[in-house]
Amino acid sequence: MASGKTLLAAGILVGWMFCVAFVMILARLINIEIFFVLWLIGALIITEFVSLSTLRPRWRTYQMTLLATGVAVFGIILLKKVLDIILL
Repeated sequence: MASGKTLLAAGILVGWMFCVAFVMILARLINIEIFFVLWLIGALIITEFVSLSTLRPRWRTYQMTLLATGVAVFGIILLKKVLDIILL
C-alpha cells in the first residue's frame, strides 16, 4: 500500500491535470503539447515537495525515470518548435 505522502502527491497531480484541462477547454485552446508541458511542470514541483533528502524509496527511482523521460520529450517538442520557426 502506498504511503500517505505518495497518495497526496498523486491526488494533487491529478487535480492539477484536471485544472489545466478545464482551463484549456474554457479557453477553447486544446493543445496536447501545452498540456504535456504544464503536466511536467506540476510533476516536477510536486516531486520536489514530496522528496526526502535522507531516504530514497523504490518508487522515487521510477518517478525520476518518468520525469527524465518527460524532460526528454519536452526537449524534442522544443527543438521541433525552434526548427519550425527557423525554417519558416
